Amino acid sequence: MNFREIFYISNLLSLSRVVLILPIYYFLKMDTMTGSYWAVFLMLLVALTDTLDGRLARKLNQQSDFGRVVDPVADKVAIAVVALMLISLRDLPIWFLALVLTRDIAILVLGLFVISKKKIVIESQTIGKVTAFMLGTLMIVYTLDIPILKEILLWTNMALIPASSIVYFGKFKSLVGAAKQN
Repeated sequence: MNFREIFYISNLLSLSRVVLILPIYYFLKMDTMTGSYWAVFLMLLVALTDTLDGRLARKLNQQSDFGRVVDPVADKVAIAVVALMLISLRDLPIWFLALVLTRDIAILVLGLFVISKKKIVIESQTIGKVTAFMLGTLMIVYTLDIPILKEILLWTNMALIPASSIVYFGKFKSLVGAAKQN
């Protein structure tokens, strides 16, 4: 890895997701509608950086191994920490975070295993992007405390998380199987 890769605009956008966690906490802790709206605004900003970082990396020809690793790690850190805040401050069920973390840790460990065997980083799968979008939507709904949507999105995410896990595990299995054949 080239040290300068850290300072690519796309990688700085990825890292900004982790930095934005602190002001999100501040606004959630206010426990007012104004604070909730600001927290949602920052969550949307986090989502925007997630959308832009990869596109900018490709457009500016700044794709890097550092970016391929830091992007999903920043996503997982931001999701986990904001989920912890919502458990503490907005009644998100702790078992839901356990489900999300189990999936994310398994994908991360298997991804590192594939990197070590094949020297490639697995790109995000469509179902993974849909799951991340729905998870972000769930967090916004919990932030704004919209009861009917909380229930619907909780169950929707509970279906998407195992489905996306199956897709990723299939991808890992095919890549590792291909590595054994070579």
